[in-house]
Amino acid sequence: MALSGTPTADSKPSMADAAHWVDEGKRSFQAAPLTSAAAVLTACAGDPATGFDCSYQAARAYLYLSYVYELAGHKSQARACLDPATRWAKEAASRRPSSAGAHCVLAEVYGRRVLLGDAFTALRFGPMNGSETAAALRLAPDDPQVLEAQGLRFLYAPALFGGDPGKAQRCFEASLARADSDYVRYFLSLALAKEGQAAAARLALLKAHGMNPSNGLVNAALAAETRP
Repeated sequence: MALSGTPTADSKPSMADAAHWVDEGKRSFQAAPLTSAAAVLTACAGDPATGFDCSYQAARAYLYLSYVYELAGHKSQARACLDPATRWAKEAASRRPSSAGAHCVLAEVYGRRVLLGDAFTALRFGPMNGSETAAALRLAPDDPQVLEAQGLRFLYAPALFGGDPGKAQRCFEASLARADSDYVRYFLSLALAKEGQAAAARLALLKAHGMNPSNGLVNAALAAETRP
């Protein structure tokens, strides 16, 4: 696919270009913008002037790539994306400990490790997910990204370790009340489905699709509903 905002042949992609591609990749869950962004961002992460921003956006690029590969049925590649995602998210959080967003991204990366791993992976990364979510909550408890991270924590943690789809639903709804998002509506649909609210879960998916018909996560979930 062609990348919108692609620089001309006689110029180099900037961090702003790469950040735009990360957002584009999150919107569509296509690999091309995310892989292009990752290449640019990992090259600039060592620059003291842009180190935080590059690390933060690189972590996001690899995080969303893990979803892309999972959608394609390539779980080993999805898991492999989480190694650089972890590295850059930790780098961003260490460079700017006061950034709730950096802690949220790191928490989601750890959550993805739990989701795509085995029981031993869950035992290792589950507490890390919890500690990063708690750090974000201390910094910005009413921020929509933080409420989303808290919802993901409740959604994916086993019940024994605090998982609760009802609490996840309330966190996602609180996040959406502050900033509507097809991405969060997708996770809201998962929480509702876990609670046995099939009709409400489908409505959340349809609303997400109406906001962004290109969302690969939503489209895959809707397609799964129509399979015999």
